[in-house]
Amino acid sequence: MELKAYFPEVKRSYFPIFDSDWISIQDGEEYLHFPISSLTKRELILLEVLAHKNSPAEKHRSAWHAYLVDGKGDVPEELSAYQFIYFNHQEQLSQEFNDVLSSIIGTVIGTVIDHIAISQTRTAFLIDNQTKTDNFATLIDILPTLENDFGQAFRVFIGNEWPKDSLAPISAYFKEENNLFSSYLADKRSHQVVSFPELMLWSLIAVIPLKTVEAHFNHCLIQNKDMSDMVVAMWQSQGNLVQSAQKLYIHRNSLQYKLDKLKVQSGLNLKNLDDLAFAYLFIEKK
Repeated sequence: MELKAYFPEVKRSYFPIFDSDWISIQDGEEYLHFPISSLTKRELILLEVLAHKNSPAEKHRSAWHAYLVDGKGDVPEELSAYQFIYFNHQEQLSQEFNDVLSSIIGTVIGTVIDHIAISQTRTAFLIDNQTKTDNFATLIDILPTLENDFGQAFRVFIGNEWPKDSLAPISAYFKEENNLFSSYLADKRSHQVVSFPELMLWSLIAVIPLKTVEAHFNHCLIQNKDMSDMVVAMWQSQGNLVQSAQKLYIHRNSLQYKLDKLKVQSGLNLKNLDDLAFAYLFIEKK
């Protein structure tokens, strides 16, 4: 869609603009935004027709969709933590697939609160992982079967666990995670499934602006010397808990308590190498 040549004032982003002064049209994984004041009556009619054509009639629109994608209303339900699993796909997902995947996620990871159709080629599943399980490997193992059964190729991004008392609204983290995933795919990366710490490590190299996400970890890591000292000790000890506790002059049980506390506050599990590497590099970068 080469509309930029005909409408030089058009803007592009990953979410629609809900403003009476603009009209938004979906273009693949992105949206094109046209200022109505610059359009002729004929152009406006044509764009409205195109907008209607590109908007799937069966799109699942819930209170969560309104809050996260449309930017309307307050958070529909308070959870202890919010985690999204993003699926990139070739065509709009059927209700059958959404039901199957919701059932699988509910069995191996956590309850699916809702699925949010971000675009025709991307869907996010909001999960309530109260048991704090880490069975994403099971989900990864069954992806080939799902692709074969539904005739689609998937790219998956497992988002961070955002606590309910985070500095910013959950919608802000959702948007930045979605933008991060899009930037990663645009960079022609080949991994089928990527985790949050993996993408954050990549973002440090690619210099992807993530203002809200960075503020979160600045609060959890940089402004908390106790936690930043623990990260450095863990990194210098290559993740060995006994050596890390010795460096910090604390008992191993005390170290485990701090690790659990950081997991709740930040979403990072420093026992995982990618999480530890990201936390350490984030501190060093600052």
